Order: sequence, then C-alpha cells, then structure tokens
Amino acid sequence: MMEFYNQIISYPSLLYGYYRVKENDGAAGVDRVTVDAFEDNLQKNISRLNYELTVGKYQPLPLLAFERKDPPESNSSKSSRDDKIRLLTIPAVRDRVIQSSALNILEPIIDSELEDESFAYRKGFSREGAARRINNLFNKGYCWLLDADIRKFFDTVDHTILFTRLATLLNDDMAIELIKKWVQAEYIFKNKKIKQTIGLPQGSVVSPILANLYLDKFDEEISKRGLHLVRFADDFVILTKTKTEAADALKLTQELLADLKLELNINKTTITSFNDGFKYLGYLFLNSLILPVGAKDKSKPIPFDGKTETLIEIERFKEITSQKEKVKSFKKNAESTEFGKKLLLALEKKGITVEDFISALRQDEAVQAADKSEAKVVNEDETEITTPDDNEGTKLEKTKAGLLLNTEVYAFSVKRTLYVHTQGAELRKEGERLIVIKSDSVLIDIPSLRISQVIIFGSCSITPAAMQFCLTNNIPITLLSSSGKYYGKVESSKGKNIELERLQFFTSVDETFNLALSKTCISGKITNTRTLLQRSIKRRYDTEIEAVINSMKKSLIDLSKAENIEQLRGIEGNAAAEYFSVYGRTLLKETGFYQPVFKRIKRPPVDPINSLLSFGYTLLSANIYSTVSALNLNPYVGFFHTIRQGHPALASDLIEEFRHVIDSLVIQVINKSILTRKHFYFVKDPDTPCLLTKEGRKEFIRQFEIKMNRITTHTPTGKKADYRRCILFQVQQYIKVLKGVKQDYEPMKIKL
Repeated sequence: MMEFYNQIISYPSLLYGYYRVKENDGAAGVDRVTVDAFEDNLQKNISRLNYELTVGKYQPLPLLAFERKDPPESNSSKSSRDDKIRLLTIPAVRDRVIQSSALNILEPIIDSELEDESFAYRKGFSREGAARRINNLFNKGYCWLLDADIRKFFDTVDHTILFTRLATLLNDDMAIELIKKWVQAEYIFKNKKIKQTIGLPQGSVVSPILANLYLDKFDEEISKRGLHLVRFADDFVILTKTKTEAADALKLTQELLADLKLELNINKTTITSFNDGFKYLGYLFLNSLILPVGAKDKSKPIPFDGKTETLIEIERFKEITSQKEKVKSFKKNAESTEFGKKLLLALEKKGITVEDFISALRQDEAVQAADKSEAKVVNEDETEITTPDDNEGTKLEKTKAGLLLNTEVYAFSVKRTLYVHTQGAELRKEGERLIVIKSDSVLIDIPSLRISQVIIFGSCSITPAAMQFCLTNNIPITLLSSSGKYYGKVESSKGKNIELERLQFFTSVDETFNLALSKTCISGKITNTRTLLQRSIKRRYDTEIEAVINSMKKSLIDLSKAENIEQLRGIEGNAAAEYFSVYGRTLLKETGFYQPVFKRIKRPPVDPINSLLSFGYTLLSANIYSTVSALNLNPYVGFFHTIRQGHPALASDLIEEFRHVIDSLVIQVINKSILTRKHFYFVKDPDTPCLLTKEGRKEFIRQFEIKMNRITTHTPTGKKADYRRCILFQVQQYIKVLKGVKQDYEPMKIKL
C-alpha cells in the first residue's frame, strides 16, 4: 500500500508543507537556500520535489550539524560533559518542506496511538496541562514520585525498534522508506560527513512525533501496572502514594527502558515528595502550591519552611510576581524622556493604567514571537497607519511593529481568522485564549491576541463569555449557514470614529467624488480579471477567451468615459458577464468541470464552480469587512454599490479589485484536483443548490488561507506583502483619499 506516501508527495500537501516551514522560518541548510529563496521559484521547486518523489529519485541533502551547550544545572558537579552538550541539526529547506508535508499527514495517525500521559509535541497538550495533571494526582493522594530523565534519548533511539513499530502502524513501505532516509541521513559536523546508524536527528521536523511513538510502548506498560505517568519527551515523573512504590517504579522503569535499549540518566533521576518540593517543566511543586521558576531545572529537591494549602493558578502567579517590578521600571524609564512623559500623561487622561499598557505591549510581542513572518512584513513595510483622532497628515510616533499610540492605546496587525465549522462544536474563552471544544475534546486552542475575526458555520455555538470577550476586544463574529450562506454579524460599536463616518456620509452624496473613485476601483477589477484570462491562454490558447480579452480592453476605455455611476455599473456588469461566459474554459477538460459557456448564478449556486465562487467571495468579504471595521470605517457606507439596509456597501466596493483572488483560487483547486466531484452534493437534484461537503469546505478554507498568506506585489506601493496586508493598504489608502490627504485612489492590479 502507498496510501500515505501518495498523500505526502501530492502537490497540495507539499505546498502546505512549505507554508508550515515558512511559518517557522529557520536557517538555511547545507545548500544555503533560505526559505525566501525557495519561495522565489515556489511552483518550480514544489513541482521538482513532487517529480523526484514520484519517480523515486529523491534523496535528502546532508544535515548541517552543530553543538549546543545546555545551561549548567545546580547539581552540575555530578553531570558529565556529554550530558551538557547536544548535537543539533538543520535540514535543507527542501527536505523540511517534505517532512512538514509528512507531518501533516502522519501526525493524526501517530497521535491517535499515543497515551494521554504524553504531553510533548502534541496539539492540545502542553507544559501547563502536565502541571495540572500532576496537581490533580496530588489532590488524590499521590504525594511521592520518581522524577526521571532518559540519558541521551534522542542520540540512542534504536532504528530497528522504531521502524518495526512504524511498520505495524502505517503498512506503507514507501512512506517508511522515506522516513528512514531522513532519520539515517548523513550530517556534516566539523567538515566531516557522518552516517547516522542510531538516534533521531534533533532539528528534523519528524523527530518529535517519532520520539513519542518510540516511547509509547513504555507509556503503555507503565499504565498497565496502574502507575500514574506524566511524560514530556524524555523527561518524566511517575506519581505514587508511598516512597516504597516510587522505589519499585524506579526498578520497573529501568527494565522497560532496557527493552527499548535506553537507560536512565542517574544524575538526573531521584525519588522525592511534594512535601520536600521538586522542580519539573519549569514549575516548582510544593504540596498544593505550583510556582513558575523559569527554565527547566532538575536540581535536587529544595526544602521549604512552612506549608501552604492554597493552590495558586500558574498564569495568575506569573502576573502577581512580575507586574510590580515591570510597572516600576517602565515608569522610571518613561519619566526620563519627553515622549515618555507625554505618553504617561495621555494614559492618565484616558484612564488607562500602566499595567494595562504593559499588557498590550506584551501581547504585541507575543504576536511577533508566535508568527515571525507576520512581524517581518510589518517591519519591512514600515506601514503608516493614521488613527481615528489624529489631525490630517499627522504621523504617529514610531513604536514596536504594529502597535500604534495616540490618545488611545490599541493594537492593529494582520492577524488570523478563526473558523468554527465542525458541527456541534462550541467556542469558549479560557483566560486570554479562545478554545473550540466538541464532546470534551479540544479542537483548537489559540491565544486570542492572534485572532482578527471569528467565522461560525451552522450549528456551532459560542458561549456568552466568549461572545462578550470578542465584543470587548473588537473581534467581529460572522455567522454563516453550514453551507456558507451569509446570515449576519455580531460586532462591537467600540472604537467607532464619528468624524470618519461623517466624512463617509458626506462623500456618499458627492457624485463627482464617487464616480472618480468608482472608476479606479472597477478598472482594477476589470484589469485583474482580464489578466487572469490572459494567463490562461498563455498556457492553453482559446479563441473564445481571446475575443473576450479584446472586448474587455474596450470596456476599460468605455469606463473612463462614463458620465455617471449608473453608466459605470452597466459597463462593469457587461464586462463581468463577458468574463464569466468564458471562465469555464479556464478549467481543464480532464477535471470534468470544463464548461464552454459558463453562467454566473449566485442565489442559489447550481453547480460546483458557482458554489466555490460564492463561498470564496463570502470568505473574502468577511476579511475585508473585518479590516474596514478595524480601521473604524462604517462598512455600510460606500461609493459604488447602492446603499441599502443591511448591505455592507463599502466592503462590497473594496472587494471588487480583489475578486480575482477567489477566481484564481477556484481555477487552482479544480485544475490541480484538490477538489473533485466527491467534494460536492446537491440538496435534491441538479436543479437545486450545489453545496460543498464537510471535507470539501474544510479543504477550501485551508486553500483560501494559503492563498491569503501568499506574498505578492502591492502594485500601488511596490511593496511585497500577503493579500491581507494588500487589503489593509488599500483600506488605508481609501481613508487618505476620504480625508483629502491623497488625491487619487490607485487600485491593486496584478501583473501578467
């Protein structure tokens, strides 16, 4: 069988793998090809990998190896030099792409085999979760423990044992051979090539899940003996009720590890109790008290005078112990500069505490640390964003990327959309995180500061606490049917800018202003859709498409001569009808979706292509609406579409020059067979609505996110940015035109 191998090497999965690599960034490998350099010829590079893997020519490049010295521990006198030094490796970007594709396919299969006692490298599991489990066991009377560490675990994993276990799980020889190539790849260390015959390369994308799989047998055997294990990679504790039981657990552990050709690190293994206190995973446990103590410290148990029976929540304790010093230091530094004094005064006038301001800074830093690629875009572009209350033409003081200061303190950066589409799931709020849960299983757990909007499908629900949090933090909630039909929005009125809205209403009755602005936007739309057709006939010549391309060129000329909005709408409508009449010809015949004459039917969509277009436009519109609202514009007051009750006219206006994003995405997912007939169904018969299946909807959303994160050229500025930032730039430009700071609006136009 080659089920998993074929999924791993497919073009869509490899492309997804690239974007996983891009998110993590990282250094170049032995070939010195960086992530950015790989992206310069992305399609060619992905196609080459797909070809090499298909015909069996793929071989991973050697790993680039270097030594890393771990920080000394308090009992370092008993630790050997070898225990302090680790050999880390860097695979080439091309190999990380394939490994990330494999991880995406294999992780769910391997994870389903793992025990709940394993907390490292798994979605929905964390250090905090491990700490909570330890505390729960203590509350049940397990107050003794074996605190243990496996000696040089990653360096001593036995390949025969590993691949025997993998073979029983996957039953796919090609996939296993591919993983073998990565695990046994040569590495270059101090200018010497060394063959790996044992161990897992630290730095390889797949090593963490393979490590968990290797130790799964150990976890199972410990659980069978009725012992309570908490394991984080090669670092684990076994909790017992008596010291004798802990000693017995030590003997059993040594026997089980010997079966895996592993051994304990005696210098880092001890039997202790909650009464004495111990450190694990960056926390100090002392009876029912849990204290964060920074980096992992495996020193000997530390006696404490006195006891406490009050459990302090980990996150709350961090806040209590550090906040006072941070506030004191911040005030001292701020008072030493003129800008700092003005900032403190502005905060005081607005009733914003220094504690809240520092929290905003910390959130902004967390966004940058969590997604380096987004922070990099902000830094490189040095985007100027005007605030609601500033004077025209006034620039903001420059601070950390994405954080803007004026009479209010708020943050704006291109964040992420949270989709809740698993039917029956519930969106909850826990602390500063948004969590999606179904049947007590955590589907998504993400810091709320990374979310720009929430889109909820069908019978999914949201708790009052989560809704209140979203409204308080200006995170709009879009409600769609399970098939993607738009129902409405739940949003806050917080941050509305009356002066900006007044300008919108004032210009909405200025026919000259609206006509000029509409002409440029619609010229962008027609140019972009025409360019898509030109790209199509460059690949496959079609006389019908060429005729429409020529006709659309005439539409651009007619556009410039339009004397009023009604004429302009007529020209735009005719151009759109011509464009869509040949849109079906851009699809490959072998896909089964080719249509010599296509008709755009919106309500309801009667075929798969119309269904994809409608769903895609809905997702894109939600993103534009979110950006418009975030910059304090009224989404319902536009310049081209007729203003009517309940219709976000401005979002509809600004989407026009970006519709090509969805049009090209639909062509891509069809021509590359990412979506096929099996991903669609009709409610009753072919004359009734055509809808996406659950899997089809999930895959299209995934492809939409990949598309929106793709770097392109923002033509009005010449900057490199993803599509969400291009939308942001265009909305900012609209505000400048609205205020009179900029005279002419320049549409976003794609290049041939």
